Amino acid sequence: MKTHFKSLIAIIGMALMTIYSYGQIPAIHSEIKPDLLQKDFRVLQDSLQSIHAGLYRYKTKEEMDAVFDKAYRQLDHPMNETDFFNIVSHVISSIGDGHTECFLSKDYINSLIANVKIFPIQPRFIDDKAYIPCDTKEFQAGTEIISIDNKPIDMIRKELFSMLSSDGSIETEKYVKINDGHDPFSYLFYVRYGEKADFKLSYKTASGQIAEKTLPAALFNDMECPPVRTNVNKYLSLEYKQDGVAVMTLKTFANELMDRTKENFESFLAKSFKELRDKKIEKLIIDLRENGGGEDTNGLLLYRYLANKPFKYYDSLKTTRNIIIGHPNLGLQQPGENNFNGKIEFLIGGKSFSGAAEFSAIAKSNERGIFIGEETGGGYYGNTSGHKIALELPNTKIRVNIPMIKYVMSVRQSKYKDRGIIPDYVVVLSINDYMQHKDPQMDLAMKLIK
Repeated sequence: MKTHFKSLIAIIGMALMTIYSYGQIPAIHSEIKPDLLQKDFRVLQDSLQSIHAGLYRYKTKEEMDAVFDKAYRQLDHPMNETDFFNIVSHVISSIGDGHTECFLSKDYINSLIANVKIFPIQPRFIDDKAYIPCDTKEFQAGTEIISIDNKPIDMIRKELFSMLSSDGSIETEKYVKINDGHDPFSYLFYVRYGEKADFKLSYKTASGQIAEKTLPAALFNDMECPPVRTNVNKYLSLEYKQDGVAVMTLKTFANELMDRTKENFESFLAKSFKELRDKKIEKLIIDLRENGGGEDTNGLLLYRYLANKPFKYYDSLKTTRNIIIGHPNLGLQQPGENNFNGKIEFLIGGKSFSGAAEFSAIAKSNERGIFIGEETGGGYYGNTSGHKIALELPNTKIRVNIPMIKYVMSVRQSKYKDRGIIPDYVVVLSINDYMQHKDPQMDLAMKLIK
């Protein structure tokens, strides 16, 4: 299965339950000696070089060696865990692989949640701006943050993005991580800039007035506008709209998640595409905006229903030691029974990752329909995922997920070497769209397909 690691918000929730259940608050780690930091870093470097099959997908070996050497040279003095984590996260980000992620030690996160005061509001980033997305004690929803402690907000965004992993140079995935709780802003801000008693905020009101205010720091549990964790009761749906338009929403390719909601991907597709044929539906919108991936074969299964000619899906799969053969997604594939031959539009975005991005790459390469929304979080040419090693560094206990299989898609050459699937119509939600729950991406899709 190829999906994101669970969000930091989920980890924080579990940590809070642990703290409240047992009343144990581990102390924040003190400074760590240089020789121990160096040992941890060598373990990390050796593991990446021996296990990570896509380590040199976007950078040459010489370029990655220079990244490792620069980081190692910084380990010449005692550091606390966050200082070391800053260096590790920059190395991981430099690889350009969204499945390769690092996390502070569990004890450190527990202590951070219980003891450390952070920036008290979770903002929402859109392009080079950031907004307060809900009414707080001090601000009206929609207030734009101009700077924090005299540092322009876009400069802060760029520095925090340099700590986040993504495929190639894709940024939409990083927006998802910082906005929606995988790596929430307040957590990253603390890791990057350290603990502060308060924050000097420069902001613009909805009426356009510029003002300043000093905000006291707050504990994680008291943060305002926190990312919302939604419980999904249904991952797969098919709806019929006016003018003979059907909308198929696929929120995951992960069988494990669908098992919880008692859904079956293969059965859903078989029933849905037979129904579309019986109803003589000729206009279909497929919504993949919430789809973070899952089983490799589910992407292939879906495209078989859309293919109008034989096609290839994967070009190759390999580890650092072996070429993988016999995978069902390799070789020439045939269209499926009840395949759909009508007009198709695809909705994609930064959450369209891993297997969902793979499917989108094949559909885009084969010119199967129009793409609307934002660039996928996953790369056009493939990713490194599949089986992974959950590495824990021996001294700092920092955790790193290292994927083992390099997937290469069977796609036509693209203009970009290190990007995702870029929509034919790019539509980015404004802060007002977000706050008012509007969906201009779907609105455009409905307009175009009619």
